[in-house]
Parts: sequence; structure tokens; C-alpha cells
Amino acid sequence: MSTLAMPTLWTRMRAELGDSDAQYRLAEMLRTSDVVASVPWYRRAARQGHVAAQTMLAFLLANGIGVPPDPRRAVSWYRRAAAKGDVGAQNNLGFMHEHGAGVPCDPAKAALWYRLAALQHSAPAQVNLALLLLDGRGVDRDEVEAVRWLRAAAEQGHPAAQYRLGLCLREGVGLERDAAEAALWLQAAAAAGDREALVALAELRQTVVPAFADIRTGSGGTDSGAEDEDEAIDWRHQAEQRPMQDARAGAMPPG
Repeated sequence: MSTLAMPTLWTRMRAELGDSDAQYRLAEMLRTSDVVASVPWYRRAARQGHVAAQTMLAFLLANGIGVPPDPRRAVSWYRRAAAKGDVGAQNNLGFMHEHGAGVPCDPAKAALWYRLAALQHSAPAQVNLALLLLDGRGVDRDEVEAVRWLRAAAEQGHPAAQYRLGLCLREGVGLERDAAEAALWLQAAAAAGDREALVALAELRQTVVPAFADIRTGSGGTDSGAEDEDEAIDWRHQAEQRPMQDARAGAMPPG
């Protein structure tokens, strides 16, 4: 027997004997090749209180991956893991409450769970909470706090946060307008493949940034303006080649 097969065999033996960590590891090994076969092992580990297994089982149930979709059961498992402090479960439970999946729609409860995960530095939860704050759904509208959460997530490299922060800087939402910084964040999101950011960056290059260039040069700014226009055309062309993406962080796969 090859040495490569030994860890899997050993893991399976321990899983059969009831070791929840081994059950979870076995489920993780199976999921990439046979997600249906992984579900019973996630369930066995989850029933023993394995938090990561509970979160992944909930995610599979919520999305109907390897099992028929069952949002109510998903919420039940998310709650167990979220109560134990699992960040992914907290964010995804917030998503379920926000969208009324398996539970009545309740943005206030969504905000509560998002905030708990956001305080643990979950970038997706920080984005989700920021969007509720910007819309005033489930919480009092607070643009300043929303921008703080967007910046926290953007600094972690989250494209949706970078895009939204760029828009806030461009429009002066929650802070003073800053076209230069807006361009930096929009470019970061665009480089990560965010199509909406490409469109916003193209618009910014065509309008605000050339105007700043004219002020700096004290002249007609013809050369700088032409370069900005060419760059804007390039960003817009790239945007047209990419599929649309949802700027909301949403419910994320665990791990």
C-alpha cells in the first residue's frame, strides 16, 4: 500500500471509531471529489459538536450542495456554530436573516450577527454590515461607521469593500470627497476582477481626475487629459469583457 494512501486510511479508521476531528478531515478530503459522500461525515462530526463541521454542513444545506436544499436546517446548524464564536457561521447566519432564508426576514438580527463577525475581523461580514448601515436597514443609517467597516475590509484586500469604499470617496459619502484615493481603491478592486469597479474607474478617469490634472498643471492639461481619456477607454473596454459580479459579500463558503 502506498504511503500516500495511509493518512486517508488512518483517518477513515479513526472516523469510523467516532473521532469527530477525523470525521471532519475525511469529509474535507471527500468534498472535492464526491461532495455527496462527504455530507454524512460532516453530519456525524457536527452532531458531536465539531464547529467547523457544523458550519460547512449548514453551508451545504443552505445551498443545496450534495443534499437537497434545506434552509431551516441550515439555520439551525449555523446557530450552533455561531453561538460558539465561529466567524463564518455568524456572517452566514446574518445573511440568512437578511434575506429571509429559513427564517423570517429580519435585517436587525442580520446586523447583530454581521457585527459579531465583523468585530472578529471578518471582511465579508464587515462589508455586509456596512451595506446595512449605508441603507439604514435593521440599524440606524450611519455613513461614517459604514465607511469605517468598508475601510477595514478593503485593507484586508476584499474587492467588494474596495469598490464600495472607492464609490464613497468619489461621492463624499461618510467622508470628504477624495478622487485620488477613490481611484486607488477602485483600481485595486478592478485588478481583482470586479467589473463594477472597472466601470466606476473609467467614469472617474473621464471626469474627476482630468479636472484635477488641469488644476495641477495650470494649463489646458491637454497631454494629461488625453492620457486619462485613453486610460478610461481601456478600463471601460476591460469592464465590457468581464461578467457582472455582486458587490455584496453575501454568504461565504467556510474556511
